[in-house]
Amino acid sequence: MRRFLGAAVLFTSFGALLIVSSLRYATVLEPHTADDEGDQPPEPPMTFSDARDFFIHHNNITTAVATTQTTSERRQLRSASSTQQRRRLSNALTDGGCEITWPQPPQKPYETAYAASYPGCGARMTWNLVEALTGLWTGDDWDSNNRGKRVVTIKTHFPHDAGRLVPWDDEIHRALVIIRNPMHAIPSFFNHIYEMKNHLPVHSQRAPVDAWIEWRDRLAAIQISRFEKFVDYWMERFLQLNDNRIFVSYERLTDDDMGAEEAIRMTRFLGQSEGVTPIDIESVPCVWKSVVKYKESLKASNNNHQQQQQRRRLDPLHHDSQRSGPTERPYTPELLSLMSDMLLRLIGKWGDGHLRLRKMLEGYQTDVAAAYLATTGDNDAAMTSLGGVVPAQQPKQKDFHVILACPPEMDCTILSNVLVGLFEPPDAYMSFMEDSSQLQVRQRGSLVSIESSVVTLTHDMNLLALYKTMKSKFDEVYFVAPVKGEACEYDNVMCVDNEALVYSNSEGMEDVVTKIAKRMRLHFFEDPTILSEAKLGVALKRLVEMETLRADDKQGGLLEEKFGIRGGGGDHIADKKMTAPMLTSDKAPLTINGKTYHIFQASPPHTASTVLNNFLIGMFEPGAEYSFMVYNQERTIRRHDKDVAIDDGHIVTKTHITDLMGLYKQHRNAFDEIMFVVANRGVNPETRIDSSLCQYNNVLCIEFEELLYSDEHGRESVVRALAEKLKDRFGYFFGAHLDLMDSNRLKNAVIRLQQMDQATISMADQPFTVSDNKFGVHGGHRNRDGSEMQGSSARKIDSGKLFYCGGAPGLNRKEFKYSTFGLFLANSLFPEYEGKVEYQPGQPLINTAIPLTDDTLNQATSNDILIMHSHQKCEIFSLEAFPGAQLHVNAEFYDMHPLHLLNPNGEFTQNYLPPGERSYVIGPHEDTRQSIRIPYCSMKLWYLHKTRPTEAILPKIIDPSKKPKNTKEHFLLYINSHYIEYRERAARALSEIGAIHTAGKCQGNWEVRPPPKPDGSPEQCEPYEDGLRPSSILPVSASNDRDTQGHNSNLFSKYRFALVMENADAPGYVSEKILDAFLAGSIPVYYGSRMVFEIFNPKAFVFFDLDIPQQALNQIQFLEQNPAEYERMLNEPIIANKQVLEKYFSWDETVGNGVLKQRIRQMMGLQGNGASPQW
Repeated sequence: MRRFLGAAVLFTSFGALLIVSSLRYATVLEPHTADDEGDQPPEPPMTFSDARDFFIHHNNITTAVATTQTTSERRQLRSASSTQQRRRLSNALTDGGCEITWPQPPQKPYETAYAASYPGCGARMTWNLVEALTGLWTGDDWDSNNRGKRVVTIKTHFPHDAGRLVPWDDEIHRALVIIRNPMHAIPSFFNHIYEMKNHLPVHSQRAPVDAWIEWRDRLAAIQISRFEKFVDYWMERFLQLNDNRIFVSYERLTDDDMGAEEAIRMTRFLGQSEGVTPIDIESVPCVWKSVVKYKESLKASNNNHQQQQQRRRLDPLHHDSQRSGPTERPYTPELLSLMSDMLLRLIGKWGDGHLRLRKMLEGYQTDVAAAYLATTGDNDAAMTSLGGVVPAQQPKQKDFHVILACPPEMDCTILSNVLVGLFEPPDAYMSFMEDSSQLQVRQRGSLVSIESSVVTLTHDMNLLALYKTMKSKFDEVYFVAPVKGEACEYDNVMCVDNEALVYSNSEGMEDVVTKIAKRMRLHFFEDPTILSEAKLGVALKRLVEMETLRADDKQGGLLEEKFGIRGGGGDHIADKKMTAPMLTSDKAPLTINGKTYHIFQASPPHTASTVLNNFLIGMFEPGAEYSFMVYNQERTIRRHDKDVAIDDGHIVTKTHITDLMGLYKQHRNAFDEIMFVVANRGVNPETRIDSSLCQYNNVLCIEFEELLYSDEHGRESVVRALAEKLKDRFGYFFGAHLDLMDSNRLKNAVIRLQQMDQATISMADQPFTVSDNKFGVHGGHRNRDGSEMQGSSARKIDSGKLFYCGGAPGLNRKEFKYSTFGLFLANSLFPEYEGKVEYQPGQPLINTAIPLTDDTLNQATSNDILIMHSHQKCEIFSLEAFPGAQLHVNAEFYDMHPLHLLNPNGEFTQNYLPPGERSYVIGPHEDTRQSIRIPYCSMKLWYLHKTRPTEAILPKIIDPSKKPKNTKEHFLLYINSHYIEYRERAARALSEIGAIHTAGKCQGNWEVRPPPKPDGSPEQCEPYEDGLRPSSILPVSASNDRDTQGHNSNLFSKYRFALVMENADAPGYVSEKILDAFLAGSIPVYYGSRMVFEIFNPKAFVFFDLDIPQQALNQIQFLEQNPAEYERMLNEPIIANKQVLEKYFSWDETVGNGVLKQRIRQMMGLQGNGASPQW
């Protein structure tokens, strides 16, 4: 349920777009039933509602099928408790985000299936997706995660040499088979081989082109043969049990438009396994995007983080290949010919009995033929050598018809004209079926045979009856419908979101045509030439002509007969209102999807509401004069000293009336939707509205500080940030219909604010009673703080003082509080500010910064900066009371420390930002206007550099000639006390290579999980009981080897390897653990964020991939047995490259020209390198 001011609205988190069919689907709408992957004998005719539980084969091929349960029976096996169970699985949240549940061991027995894939076909991605869709463990054929049979799927590449069948293979009777074009899968497999051979992390680097060519010439032909054997095996194994095996297309699964549909198909298949209850279908698209399209979803989630009502978990499920390097993978003509022959054999062998697989393979073969043509330039050779037949021998194209089934209450003008443009001649007229029982259509006012056209529009939604009527006339009947529901599950039905078919310019129009053509091509056709680029051009030209005529409003007859629109852009021939906005216009349309709307900028006085109002006018009606609602009984609206009506065509109205509910009730009959944008300031009730109103989805609240800027860059940043907030809050209404982040729209808003500032300056010397009718500014205007106007909405300040939370001066480690730690960074970043912290070993800590308390808060001014650390607590209750800027120095996400002051109930997401326009964050958070992603290892290195000046800490990391070397006395050291199961498992596995030493409570005893602590703090490991600890695990004392500040770098100096695994794999989170190992000269065995590859040289450490642990174990074993290889890794530079120094380590001008320092200062509005700051 989303809440709206004045209304309660139910909606689904997944929009109307639902094209459930898969690429190369074989299921079509017919009056007989068959299973998903093969055939069943024809059944008697059934009603449409009866047919919905069956998938239908369209070629009537009869095959003897031995099955234990039908799809319908499987669905009936789900108990009534499945709904309750789904609540604990992955869910799509109402704001468009996802909550993905950690996979769990089974609570009851369930059926296991193979997840089989040829190498290079996304096995890792599929593994993660299956866990997110089911909430259950997955495993692999080597049982590398020790889960045995307690898994929902088992990843394998069998019969390829890289895979095997599990010892209990006879118990597995289902398979999910993933295939990919071998032209791309084979190079991907080779990249993996290259990484293994060179001891690189998985998905980190592509091989050089010359290495590919050398391997290709020796082994690619063998891999082509193995691809064929792979497909043959999984077809033959389930020859009589087709419904127990599905083929999944890697290309579809990773496609922006079709991927969610393929994931839905996977979900349904998994749900047919005994005891498996996957997530609800409506949640699948969001979960698919979070796992498969991780980068895009992360960016989107960052925009919505403040709207979350549930705390999101740190998610290990994200698939994000980060390979760098060349993408060129050339093939020889001979290999392409060999590959084409292989695909043609598979098509001939299995195509008639399995249409989905056939169409996948035909698509691959078409791509191979195109590659052959590009390589040789010989079209005839491509046709004869690769196509299997010469053009004269090609089979006749099937006769088909496209039915656009549009409900009477919907407008399908754009969709119908796109389809006509794609399939009919350029000058074709619209065809409309009035009586579906008669195979006639109305065209140009006359009834003609339906065979005279390819596309027909109808309001009859009984698709099954339509199919029966038309099947005798055409080889294929395809349906397109702007709805979602049962019919969408059939392969000859494509459901489209009609509301998304809206454009505001030529680029948007072209995008609409391209998307529809792509979906039609993938959904229905084998031959990509059916929808050629030329046909796309015809469709685009048709839309342009339609819009031109409609704007002209003088050729109603042509609009009606050719385009289905009655004159004046009014009604469709089916008496429906036209909803598409007109073409390019600076002003936003007055209706969105046929709905009228109005925006009230309703703010208390003295909240920078003039800035906010001009921003809104710039976004929606950039040339307009401002409209103001007077506070009187009639609530009169004034514009240019005249009374105007609220619905006279303007979009934005300013008012200081903050009775939002009253405004809504007064005007709700004039508009379909009313939205409110409000500026708040401080804590005074006179400058804030009731905070509960800000929770409604048609109310957007902006803080005063978010409206301040000092220069052109700041003005642009304010506009972009406000536009993003508009998009996030009001996306339920504008959606894809109005792009609020359009560059022209943002530019208009910037120009409007620039003009407002100029007007403000020009009127600074005028009396207050003099006002400007366009921008709403008046004479005698002063800065927001009451100072004299200096030319913009910004204010210049002098340098101030540094405050910090906690951390009293002292000598010992306990008094090195985290915010004191942050002061060492602040002194480098803000040298002009009062408040220094200095430390020399053996000397007292000197700290002249001011601890923030209730007493010292009175000393703070708007010029000061508060340094706050995510671990630390402040004495004052609310940090918002601090009048100056805040810099939050975060080692980790707030989620990872649920007891932190700012996160008392664990409700914040990873990228939560503290409130206030002048609150800034450095840490693992995504880069935003108020945060910069900086790994904690960088902060810790700078802190050590400043507090241990005699040890030359910094050169040890950044200068390869100064890199430390361990003594090689022992094998490996493991230091941890907090229980993390994967860390304990890794330690135990490493102890089988050599004797490991442990310092801390953790000793690899992963089977004994400590009970949760009542206060929610991390659990401590349980050491082995006497006599039970393996002899290869040896506890050692760490107390004598740690330095005076408790750092671990000295401890690792006697060990060849150091096991340094993070508490979680979280984006941007790389702690000091790997740094401690490098400073000791030990080779880190690391697990955590793959950001580590961006920072540190991948050849200088071992990445312990939890998905493939054996790879790291093998690499370490190899290094132990080959001292020369170990020495080579030990001598590798630590830092990845020079750019990394600038991006993450340049805290002052002595490193990387101080680039990082300048980024932070610019984020906070500070100019220069430490003089004359200006906000």
